[in-house]
Amino acid sequence: MLDVSQATSLLQSLGISSSVANKAVERSAQSAGTDAQAFLKILQQNLKELTASTPSSASAGAVRSQLSTGTSSASQAENATNAAATASTVKAPFGNFQEFKEWEKGLGDTFAKDYKAPDYVKTIALTLSGGDSDAFKRYMFFKNNPQYAVDYESIRDGNLSKFPTDGSTLIKSDLSKMDTETAVYYKKDPSQLQAAEGFNMDPTLLKKRMEGDTQGGNDPEWLTNHKWTATGVIESNNRAMYAQASFIGLDGKGADNYRLAKYDNATGRIIDFDGRSYDPITGEEA
Repeated sequence: MLDVSQATSLLQSLGISSSVANKAVERSAQSAGTDAQAFLKILQQNLKELTASTPSSASAGAVRSQLSTGTSSASQAENATNAAATASTVKAPFGNFQEFKEWEKGLGDTFAKDYKAPDYVKTIALTLSGGDSDAFKRYMFFKNNPQYAVDYESIRDGNLSKFPTDGSTLIKSDLSKMDTETAVYYKKDPSQLQAAEGFNMDPTLLKKRMEGDTQGGNDPEWLTNHKWTATGVIESNNRAMYAQASFIGLDGKGADNYRLAKYDNATGRIIDFDGRSYDPITGEEA
């Protein structure tokens, strides 16, 4: 069966409000049933209709664009890789968690009319809207990625982001390991690749399914438990694979674009790059 809650979370992580995400997913699930191909197509249409009624939402417009007709994003991905290479020279506008909270309170609330949410915002969209309980998680992200803290402060003052906004850096799949036709298809429309990854489906098998391939029947779970390879389809826990994979970007060179702390599933604590362990809410070090 399709995981409705997972689809809703995916849309929220891309900046869609919870109410719009819930409505879009519920309508799509009712119409498509368990057919993965139909669900994705109907979801795009429902999202377009629902977000069209809220034109004041800049992030909704950006996500609507992502989930409908995509464009080539190779140049933006390359720019992101170059920017990440200079991240170590950027200093964050705060020195510790307390200073971060003060900095965050002082951020502006003016966005450019043609604002598009940068990719890095989409990686932490749920955390950004999480209130005080997620403040330390935001701190950890911006502390480890100071270039985005500086840019985020700028876009909150009405400036456009200097980083990719097209989702080109949010790709985890290696296009070089796909057949040429499939790689070209996703390079032209990375939004479809993001959708496949977001639902833990193998992108090559999903494309083949949408083109009429009947392998795996009509079970969407088959797409999450199998992977296409050049020598044949193999079993694969795609949920675990995507959860552990890095954002390598559309060009496959962006593994350093995002320095993300890890979560210890056993303790629920955040593990930073230096091995230090923190409470995810209070920021207290173990």
